Formats: sequence, C-alpha cells, structure tokens
Amino acid sequence: MKKIFEAKDRQEVFDFILSISKENTGIVSLVQVGSGAYGYHDEKSDLDFVIALDTDSSMSEVMDYMRDKISSQYEIQYCKKAEASHLLVIVLSNLLEIDMGFGGYEYAAARKPEYKVIYDNTGVVEDKMNKSREWMDDSIYGNKQQKDIEAACDSVWARMMHAAVAIYRNNFLRAIGELDYIRRVYVDLLGDRYRLESGCNHDMDKLPDEAKNDIRSTLVYSEDTKDLWMSLSNLTTLVYKELEGNEIPISKEMLFEYYKDMGLKL
Repeated sequence: MKKIFEAKDRQEVFDFILSISKENTGIVSLVQVGSGAYGYHDEKSDLDFVIALDTDSSMSEVMDYMRDKISSQYEIQYCKKAEASHLLVIVLSNLLEIDMGFGGYEYAAARKPEYKVIYDNTGVVEDKMNKSREWMDDSIYGNKQQKDIEAACDSVWARMMHAAVAIYRNNFLRAIGELDYIRRVYVDLLGDRYRLESGCNHDMDKLPDEAKNDIRSTLVYSEDTKDLWMSLSNLTTLVYKELEGNEIPISKEMLFEYYKDMGLKL
C-alpha cells in the first residue's frame, strides 16, 4: 500500500468495511456520514461511519471485531477504542483515517445533516434518522447557541480587557493568544447562528462572504501595535453585535473607553 492514500484506496477500504460489517450478526445497519455520504469533498476526505448494533451490550465486542478484521487486511498506524464515547478511530499506514461510531439501532439519530444508510437489516434505521432531523438541529445547535451566548456574556469581556493590557505592555504573544481566544468565541457564535460546525473552523468556509470578511478583519498578521488594536477593536464590535439583546456586565462603550485609556486611537 502506498504511503499516502488515493481515492481508489479509500474505495477499497470502504468496500472491505461493508463486507465485514455484513458478516457480523451483531451489526444490523451501516451508515456513512460526513462528506462521503453524498460525494466526498475531494480525494483527501476520510471515511466516517455509524455502525448500528442489535444491542448496546455488544458494542465492545463489535469494536474489537472491526479492529481485528481491519488489522488483518491493512497495516494500522494508530488505533483508539473509546467505549465511553462509542468511537473507534483507526489510521492506516497510508494515513487514511476511519472513524466509526457505535450504538444500538433503537437509538439511531442523525447528528449531522450528511448521512446515507448503506444497508439496514432492521428496516427502521433510515426512518429513525430521517425523523430525527425534525428536532436534532434545535437539540444540537439551539442548546449550544444558548450555552455559547451565556458563556460569552459571562467572560468574553474579561478576555478583551486582558488583551488590551497585553497590547499596552507590549506583551505581543500574550495579546495574540487573547485575541485568538476571543476570535474562537466569535466564530462559535457565528457557527451557532448559521447552524454550521465551528470546531476547528470545520464548516466556516460555508459562511456568507460578508461573515467571512468579518472574521478576516480580526486576524493578526504582525506584532505591530496598530494591527493588534485593530483586531481587538473589530472583535469587540463583532462579538457585541452577536450578543445584542443580552445582559453583559461590561458594555461595549465601557470597553472602548478602557481601550482608549490604554492607547487605542480611533
């Protein structure tokens, strides 16, 4: 096998996983999730599956089965079995990553919009996943959005003050770290609003151009004090815009007075 996988290698592994899944009576359905469900992003996309079991009690046994079968066919570079999170992660020697989630078929639900049922011996998995979309978005994004808003209102202003002090003291690396933290808060809030996965900026390229330009306006390209102040100023304006209507201990106006006292020139 080549060191770095190609699309045909990925398809070969997909076919193998399908075959060994069908051979195990404890596996009642195989679902492909992520970009591969309806056409991969490109030749570098990995493989993501949900493996529906006849019962949750067989999960550890089936995890071991999948690991052993794959290792008998391919050289494994890395493997992590995480029963607590129902996840088996395998990276082959050609650096193809295979992520497999496990759970009883009666609890089947689509946590992401991209999924395709490859086969289903129960006849109910696809229906359960389709119906779950009626409430899953609100369950995932709605609750997360409220938690992110509450967390931002509670503490993001403090990180803004810390960033201002760091800039004032010429502690450039500390300032950049604080700005990165604040930007992460802002990206999470945007992801919640547009119902996109914001972790590691996963889906943020799907944002409207205006929103992407807003993020770009907060990036720091140098340790120049003026650039750092500009980033903090833009971040403050954008974050408070996302939090509009919520109660925040320190107002945007108070922060800008604080910044000006530290040296910000508007």
